Amino acid sequence: IPNSYHFTNTTTPLAASDSIRWSFGDGTFSNQVNPNHAYTNTGTYTVCLRVIKRNPNGVLSNCVSEKCYTIVVAPISTCNIQAYFTSAADSLQPNNIHFTNQSTGFASSDSITWIFGDGTTSNQINPTHTYTTAGAYTVCLRIKKNNTPAGTAPCVNIYCKVVVITLPCNLVANFTWYRDSNAVALNTYHFTNTSAPLASNDSIRWTFGDGTSSNQVNPTHVYANAGTYNVCLRVIKRTPNGALTNCVSEKCYTIIVPQQCNVIANYTWYADSSNYKKIIFTNTTLAPSASTSALWSFGDGTTSTSWNTSHIYAQAGTYNVCLRIQYGNCTNTKCFIITIVAPPPVPTCNQLSNYQFTTSNNVVAFSPTFSAANVQYTWTFGDGTGAQGANATHVYTAPGYYTACLTAYKNNNCASTTCKSIYIAPNCNNISLAIGNVADSLIPNRIKFTALSNFATTSQQWTIKKIPTTATSGTITINSNNPTYMFLDSGYYNVCVRATYANGCVKTICKTIHIAQNLPGTNVCTLQAFPNPASTIINTTVTLAQPQLINAFIYNSINALVAQKQQQGVVGTNIISMNIATLPAGIYTIRVLYGGQVCYAPFIKQ
Repeated sequence: IPNSYHFTNTTTPLAASDSIRWSFGDGTFSNQVNPNHAYTNTGTYTVCLRVIKRNPNGVLSNCVSEKCYTIVVAPISTCNIQAYFTSAADSLQPNNIHFTNQSTGFASSDSITWIFGDGTTSNQINPTHTYTTAGAYTVCLRIKKNNTPAGTAPCVNIYCKVVVITLPCNLVANFTWYRDSNAVALNTYHFTNTSAPLASNDSIRWTFGDGTSSNQVNPTHVYANAGTYNVCLRVIKRTPNGALTNCVSEKCYTIIVPQQCNVIANYTWYADSSNYKKIIFTNTTLAPSASTSALWSFGDGTTSTSWNTSHIYAQAGTYNVCLRIQYGNCTNTKCFIITIVAPPPVPTCNQLSNYQFTTSNNVVAFSPTFSAANVQYTWTFGDGTGAQGANATHVYTAPGYYTACLTAYKNNNCASTTCKSIYIAPNCNNISLAIGNVADSLIPNRIKFTALSNFATTSQQWTIKKIPTTATSGTITINSNNPTYMFLDSGYYNVCVRATYANGCVKTICKTIHIAQNLPGTNVCTLQAFPNPASTIINTTVTLAQPQLINAFIYNSINALVAQKQQQGVVGTNIISMNIATLPAGIYTIRVLYGGQVCYAPFIKQ
């Protein structure tokens, strides 16, 4: 609409409470920040913007500024272009689409732009485009007349329609399998689906040849009897909407299930009381006959074929000991991890005072490393108190660093003392926690939350829940320190923070806040995002009756703003495309604001 003008207020500094008055030179006025105005007649107009500052109480001040410009409204040229096209899928490759330009009123010198809805374009008159992903795409043809008279508005026309893409069937079903090696489950088979390409929503059906079936991707099946079975896997592709297609592939293999082997190997062991390196093994396997043989592997490179055996290890350590039982063609193996532990060394006199301790808040438990009945133990805790005995527990009344000492006395020729530094962290009762919240000066529904504490937090978990709770409101959880959250609805909210501290303390506090009913947009609608799921570019379309600004925002699953874009809209269909290549996989929502209404379009980022 070439007689419509869009005015942008660049006054600085400009507050939301300031008085704004536009005069458009044709006897009309506006108090909007960034107005749009349509002139009914051509001519020259003086447009003025006057701004008056207000004080914090909203009273007008003497601070006034005004700016004027001259605008020339030119005559409107006649635009007789009518964009239109048809499309047809290739008979051999249905993802190759042939577009035929059937527009009227355009010349060879005019500008032609095709927008295919997948982030690509073309300037050919009748292009052919190949889509790599199945789905619904909004394809637009835009024609602009280049040779328009000087001083007249551009002549542009756009036509859009949705093209549904299906990909050719290149599915090949296939699978592998193996028999379970456990003697108890030798009739159990594990199947692995190797079909390609395979999507998570494809239809899968296994038939195991014994009258049973499964819809799992990689099933496990137990055969009740030995025999020969024909196992088949059938895969049917689905569309992104979940509908079954005509793309089907099936693969079958013959599997022979042998008679099950019922020999189960097992054994027990214990260490010799006079030599900790000597282990005595007892074979507890139930042997089917006297011809059953045993093979021991002791984990240090040596073996034995005795039914019951013993083994002396060269040194202490951890060893994987396996017993393999064989009866004819039937074998089974049992393994255990065995640890050879050397006896503790006899402590020297100076080692008698070595000790360890554990803390729980301000309570400390002390114990000597070597405890003996003929040793006298004396403790000093570093706060003027002490205790007698091998083990002691002490409660410190204040946080800080303390030097705790243990003196071990065996006789006049053997006495030693060991001291260690102990830190007592602040008690949880000494920690205070509160919630601070500050609204954005330009976006009042965007709130900055702060955990106010007299000690530094190591982590924070925030929860936001509307009051009263509805079936659709739910609870928002944010694992971030001092987050900023944008509320999409007015009302009262219960905001809680769970703070964790370095000393292990955990504090939780809640606060009720109110979001005023001044959120932008009162008319809510839904849009369609495409392609969906998307990986790099997400699109949606907006239809306008008159030109105006379009603001688009992308929010993640916890309503945090992750991307935004502003675009000048034109009459008719407008495509809003946003780059999402750097966003992590998940569920997102596009929020589009235009003409006093808010529209939403959910989508999935792959």
